[in-house]
Amino acid sequence: MTIDDNTREFTTIHPAVDAPTPPVGGYLPPPAPRNTPKRGTAAMVVGAVILGSGFLTAVSGGALLGLFGDGQVLSSGQHPITTSSSAVVTDLGHIDGINGLDFVTGAPTLHLTAESVRESAVFVGVGPTADVERYLDGVETATVTDFNLSPFHIDTVRTEGTVVAEPPTEQDFWTASSSSSDVASIAWQIEDGNYEIVIMNADGSAGVLTAAEIGASLPSSTGLWIFVLILGVLFMAGGGTLLAVGARRDRTAQVA
Repeated sequence: MTIDDNTREFTTIHPAVDAPTPPVGGYLPPPAPRNTPKRGTAAMVVGAVILGSGFLTAVSGGALLGLFGDGQVLSSGQHPITTSSSAVVTDLGHIDGINGLDFVTGAPTLHLTAESVRESAVFVGVGPTADVERYLDGVETATVTDFNLSPFHIDTVRTEGTVVAEPPTEQDFWTASSSSSDVASIAWQIEDGNYEIVIMNADGSAGVLTAAEIGASLPSSTGLWIFVLILGVLFMAGGGTLLAVGARRDRTAQVA
């Protein structure tokens, strides 16, 4: 610092300071904040999947228990069947591996009833395809090609013929059969093979008129459906627990 006697002014002299040298390559911007995933998100996703799967499993088990539990029959209900032919035939196609779960569900069973609405007796039967076709060779028949339950409707194709059918009750090839002037009814434990269902007048005459009902049952499946229902509930409990744990972890991460 110097003092000028004439002007009495004070002048401050600063030491020379070198300007800061920029870093090589220029200034770098500060790093962006890292967007790390929230803890618990994976647990929530897995929990939601397990919860949804458990819900669907439980609903399926409950529905099947209601339909087939305690030997109940899932039935089409009774509907009129009429044709001017001598027989109504339904081809069941080739059945294979039907008895793989007998020890769990019991033998799958086909139920068929036909009520006579006239004074003549009605016949229902299930037989091997080859035997049925040989028996009805040359006989006018109506073959079912499509079948709907709601609304009830069947489509048939007529096969022309002039041969008068022998009474079906006199044939010995039927796997299961029944005839009655009231209600003919069968409960056939389904077997592997090729089979056809036949509804006729018991005397083999043309002009079938009946009220028929078809259904299916799994007579020993109650335990299986209860197991499926309980399994679904357990899955739901596990999925709900994972969801709660994941949500708690996310809240903890936000606080941190």
